[in-house]
Amino acid sequence: MVYTRDDLPAPAVDIIDIGLSDHRLLRWSSSLLRPTPIYMTSVRRCWRSFDPDLFRTDLLASTLCDVQSHNDLDSDVLALLYDSTIIGLLDRQVSARSVTCRRRPSSLWFDDECRMAKRNVRRQERAARREGSLASSSSSAATAWRAQRRAYFELLQRKQHTYWTERVDADQSHPCRLWRSFDELLGRGRPPPPDIDAT
Repeated sequence: MVYTRDDLPAPAVDIIDIGLSDHRLLRWSSSLLRPTPIYMTSVRRCWRSFDPDLFRTDLLASTLCDVQSHNDLDSDVLALLYDSTIIGLLDRQVSARSVTCRRRPSSLWFDDECRMAKRNVRRQERAARREGSLASSSSSAATAWRAQRRAYFELLQRKQHTYWTERVDADQSHPCRLWRSFDELLGRGRPPPPDIDAT
């Protein structure tokens, strides 16, 4: 017997006699389509190229720092002037751009230490690419990147192992919660995406 979802067609099951025993081999095709990925677009700035001294100089020369021109302005116009001046100065130095990223759920054990280690790996990778090929054995930046990446993977394995060990130990006296932990560890019974509503 083969169980499928209600929204999928019933599979055609072939019964094959392999001639070894009184058992039969069942063969059928299943739809293994992955869910459609969800992409999010956000506006970001390249803050690495931000120069605080240049920004301060431009800000002092702007109308925002001209106190004489603020006498006849009310609070709403002053707030508008502040926003437009700051955004204009930032756009001149670090322009905003739209970035589209795929939304992925983070693992429960992926904490701030993992995020910082991931940023360091990305930084080392960019530095190594500027010097040449990542496969180069003579590049010191590529060597540093490989060492940082290896340490990052070891950190991920250690964090994952520690998280699940502590969770299983904590749920030992509660069988229901322990089975839920196993289901979550094995990827079974994941909740639907939050953007799916009743309609």
